[in-house]
Amino acid sequence: MNDANIDCILENMIHIMPVFHKKLLRMDLGGVTGNLTRLHLTIMGMLSAASMTMSELAKILMMTKSQMTHLVEQLVGLGIVERHPDATDRRVINLALTDNGRVLLEDMKRKVKENIRNRLANLTPGELSEMSVALETLRNIGGKL
Repeated sequence: MNDANIDCILENMIHIMPVFHKKLLRMDLGGVTGNLTRLHLTIMGMLSAASMTMSELAKILMMTKSQMTHLVEQLVGLGIVERHPDATDRRVINLALTDNGRVLLEDMKRKVKENIRNRLANLTPGELSEMSVALETLRNIGGKL
């Protein structure tokens, strides 16, 4: 691929990412999220699938362990995440989503989907079809990166 194509891809990505975040992934969900950031919600989503250690979370999200510790401490303080000692190695602490955290996460997901549906309702059927194909293509290509 030539440099002009790569430059075009970069320009489009730089332009579209903020649009998706601002227009579709808004965090003002009627007070559901409180002071939670997208990173908090990402951590909650990951812990809803399985408990993990701080190091595992940090590695997956490409953050330092100290950054992850700060975020997790906030979630623990809010009663959204709890710590559990590992059954086989007492030095290891597993993090898990609390029942309240699961309820909050599901409520947040529902409101985000509702928000996105409302925004997408302004598009024509043709635009929705084009967007569907484009997003599926991006998802497939993203898996190869």
